[in-house]
Amino acid sequence: MKKLLFLAAAAMFYACGGAHEGHDHAHEGADTLAVIPNAAYGEAFDTTNAAPLAQMFTDIDTVSTVTGVYRATIVESCQKMGCWMSVESPEGPMMVYMNDHAFFVPKTGVNGKECFITGSAYRDTLTVDFQKHLLEDAMASEEEINAVTEEKYELAFNATGVVIIGHDASADEAAEENHEGHDHSHEEGDYDGD
Repeated sequence: MKKLLFLAAAAMFYACGGAHEGHDHAHEGADTLAVIPNAAYGEAFDTTNAAPLAQMFTDIDTVSTVTGVYRATIVESCQKMGCWMSVESPEGPMMVYMNDHAFFVPKTGVNGKECFITGSAYRDTLTVDFQKHLLEDAMASEEEINAVTEEKYELAFNATGVVIIGHDASADEAAEENHEGHDHSHEEGDYDGD
C-alpha cells in the first residue's frame, strides 16, 4: 500500500510540474501585454518621497502656505478644458488648479485614478460666483449651481506638475485644443469673482 501511495504521489508531482526538462515557461503573448505608463503634465518632478495628502492638512495648520509633493485620488476634472481637478482629502474634495493655465489635465478617463501633485497649498475664500463657475466647468445641473448662496473658506492647491498613475496619455485629447472663451485664474487671492 505504501508503495502504491508513493507511486501516486510521484505521478502527481511529475504532472504538476516536478519534471519540466525541455518545457518553455515563457507565457505566450507576454511580450504583447501593454504596460500603460504614468502620464505627466506640467513641470517634471520627483514622486519618490511623495507624502499622503493628509500630511498637507497637518502641515498647513502651522503656516499659511505649504509646498511639496503629495499623492491623492482624483474625484473629477474640469469638463471644459482640464484646468482644474478635485481630489479626495480629509476635508472632502479639494480643488487642484493647474498653475496659471500653463498645462491641462485630461477631461475624461481620470476619475478615481491615483495621482501625484506638486506645488503649493493655501487657504482662501471662494466667492459665490466663483463656486458657480466651477460647477459650470463640471457640467453640474442648474439646480446645483443655483443652490450655492454662500462664500466658503477652504484649502486649495496650485499645481505646477501632475502625474496620473496608470493613465494612457495617448488617449488624451489633442493638447492644442482651442481654449478661448474660458478665462479665469486660480492663483491664491484670485477667487474674487473672476
